[in-house]
Amino acid sequence: MNATLIFYNVIAAVITVTIHGFVKALISSSLGDPLPKRDRRVSLNPIRHIEPIGFIIMVALNFGWAKPVETASIYYKDRRRGTLLTYTIPSVANLLFGIIIYIAMMIVGGSLEIRMLLTTIALFNLRHAFFNIIPIYPLDGSKVLSALKSPNQVITMANRQMFHQVILIIAILWGLVGRVIDPICWSIFSFISSIYGNFGF
Repeated sequence: MNATLIFYNVIAAVITVTIHGFVKALISSSLGDPLPKRDRRVSLNPIRHIEPIGFIIMVALNFGWAKPVETASIYYKDRRRGTLLTYTIPSVANLLFGIIIYIAMMIVGGSLEIRMLLTTIALFNLRHAFFNIIPIYPLDGSKVLSALKSPNQVITMANRQMFHQVILIIAILWGLVGRVIDPICWSIFSFISSIYGNFGF
């Protein structure tokens, strides 16, 4: 990996985890949870959201994680609905942001370097969106799954967290996650490009 690609990955990772962490904190806070504001996570300051190990892995291997946003569902009027919103909307935000950036890149154009940077930012956001819906701890998908499970099933899931986390890290290191998610991301870009071409822009 050359220096330019590392630079693009760093910029993309910073933007990606900041959007994800900020939106999650904002949603939970808007539902009555005081913890995100207490921890100063309702912020667009990247330092609030970056977790060093997860960030390094993301830059190096394209998939990683941010600093967890501490939330408390006891403050939600409807715990299940609140949890689902808090842990699904951030991925939707990453997905939409990535698509918007890719469309902007196609419309505005610019130098090869600018197009590569914007494509990297878009790709990282799409990757993070799909990666986080995997129902394995500590990803958001595990929280969503827990909200849909019975209390006994949630306890069983909690007891297996460490095992699942090890499996997740191994899957990232072996490139298994990328082999599943990257084709989905590029298919989305290809679809956008085809629409863009069909309209003759």
